[in-house]
Amino acid sequence: MKDEMTLEELAERMSGDSSAPYYIAGVLREAIYRGILPEGKPLHQAQLALRLGVSPIPLREALRLLETEGLVSFHGYRGAVVTELSVEEARELYEMVGALETSLLKIAFPRITNRIIEDAGKILTLMDTEQDCIRWRDLNQMFHNLLFEPADRPLTLDMLARMRRKTDRNIRRHLSSMRNESQHQHRSILDAVAAGDLDAALEALADHLAYTSNDLQSCMRLEQGRKKR
Repeated sequence: MKDEMTLEELAERMSGDSSAPYYIAGVLREAIYRGILPEGKPLHQAQLALRLGVSPIPLREALRLLETEGLVSFHGYRGAVVTELSVEEARELYEMVGALETSLLKIAFPRITNRIIEDAGKILTLMDTEQDCIRWRDLNQMFHNLLFEPADRPLTLDMLARMRRKTDRNIRRHLSSMRNESQHQHRSILDAVAAGDLDAALEALADHLAYTSNDLQSCMRLEQGRKKR
């Protein structure tokens, strides 16, 4: 999928009921992830409804859904605005993600089967060649969740997903700089899990999340520096 596309082209590629708020929210969420709807920019609801071919009421409900995810905020006369993520917020989010993911892996570890390990390996193989940043992000989430779902902690997984939605909005900015090392780290995690070495798996996961956090923060600072010039 090409990086440069319009909101209309994105909507055409996504299947679903165009009258459903969850479908509209999905289109807008991906548009934010792809930078089609830039951070800090107002979301003119009449224009969005026209461009997407949807009614104003489900569109507003969709924006409220994205508000609960921290991707959109409402500011009086400005209406809905795409929120901005600061470097400090990104760091804090990854600190929380790290705490949750290591806890989930520790609980899930005794219940991770050979089938799960095989499926996780197949996902990594797909990630090796996936060039689209959003599909890569989706596969990355699938890989992590495969290892965490045996913990049977749905509330924790839901909280983790909400945090991930906030951090993953920047995947397009730093995927190219971290994907090769990230894949190496993914395989280190999986190798430790396959070997039944919990301590090594937890250490590999913590190192991986710290690396990803630092890479994201570096890319965000570089972008901020370019904007100030």
